[in-house]
Parts: sequence; structure tokens; C-alpha cells
Amino acid sequence: MALPSPFPIYPPQPALLQPREGYRYSIDSLLLASFAAPRPGDRVVDLGAGCGVVSVVLARRFPGIELVAVELQEELCRWARENRRRHGLQGRMEVICGDIGRYRQLFPAGAFDYAVSNPPFRPVGNGRLCPHPGEALARHEIAMDLATLMAAAAYLLRPGGRLAVVYAAERLARLVWTMEEAGLEPKRMAPVYPRQGARARLVLVEGCRNGGEELRLEPPVFLDRVVEVKEVKEEVEP
Repeated sequence: MALPSPFPIYPPQPALLQPREGYRYSIDSLLLASFAAPRPGDRVVDLGAGCGVVSVVLARRFPGIELVAVELQEELCRWARENRRRHGLQGRMEVICGDIGRYRQLFPAGAFDYAVSNPPFRPVGNGRLCPHPGEALARHEIAMDLATLMAAAAYLLRPGGRLAVVYAAERLARLVWTMEEAGLEPKRMAPVYPRQGARARLVLVEGCRNGGEELRLEPPVFLDRVVEVKEVKEEVEP
């Protein structure tokens, strides 16, 4: 059986600044930024933006969109603002330091066309907490759990707006159930494998607010076959 075409990822150029210790972005974020497909003119919110990696890559890929990056940790917000400056995105990317759980105080309902998120994968009590507080917040559901994220996305997206997430494959059932409970119908999904023959480690899912029941399974992604795209000039059809 032939393998699918290599999956492209878009590393930020120039490289992003981020803390030496604590949470540092990984290929998960680059996979999400490659999978996400906002349309020209979309207003996009990045929920849990970290140092701004997904927002920066999306801004470079899709010149016609505007982004709002929301991050809880003040240190990471400072890095995100600096990365915005380094990439010349001051006019297209806003950085807000705020708690996604207070989404009703941050934005009006239906303020966005598209949302992206690389949320914490691990419930509190499942495994040892990361020793660095910032990394623990990013990897464990301490400040934001899956239900809160989906409620926030459903509130922030207009009817027909879409959400793209990267999540642990072993928690796919919980992800799909929580999305549907919030009124976000899964529409597109791609499993991510370390290599052929291995178990899936991640899953990429795009859902639609108030969408109908129709799910498209994308070709699998093999991490040993991803290719880096240096020159970014891409838009999707409306």
C-alpha cells in the first residue's frame, strides 16, 4: 500500500523567540498551523497561543486574515508580542493576555470566523505534573479543560464558523463528544502517526459551529514524512 504524500509544515522564518525553560512549542503546533484552513478575510482567534507560533505561521500562510492571539501567561504574551514585531505583523495580529475561561468578558458572541487551539492534553491527576509551572499550565488541564475550551469556541464563533484543534489520539472519543456537546460538529479529521505501523499519537480535527453530520477523514500524517516549506504563499478557496 502506497504511503500518502508528505505532509507540509511551515516553520516560522525568522525563528520564533521563546523561553529557555518551561513550555516550548513543538511540532504539534506546526501540524495544527498546517492543517488549519481559514478563508481569505476571516477573523481568527488563537486560544492558548503560547509564544504565538500558530498565529505567526497562519498570518504568513494566509495574507488575507486577521488574528487575535489569546494567552493566559504574561511571560508568553511578551514573547508573542515580540514575535509579532519580528515578523512585521503589528497590523494583522493582536495579542491579548487573558483567561479563555472568561471568554464572555473578553469578546462579544460570534466575533470570529475561525478558531485554532493546541490545548492541554492531560487531565489533572493523570500522570506527574510538569515541575515548571508554565509548562504544567500548558500541558495539564489546570487553568482550562476541554469543556471550557469548546464552550469558549462555540461562543466566539459565528454560526458556520470553524475550529481546528490538535489533540492526543488516545482522548479522541472525549474530544469528539465534548465538541458535539458544545454544538461544534466534527467535519474533518486526520490521525498523526510517528511512522507507518505505529499507533497514532495525535489527531487533527476541524469542527463547524451548528454544522451537519458529515465527517471527512483526511489521509494519515506520518511524522517521519513531514516536509518543511520555507517559502509560504498559500490561500484557500472561499
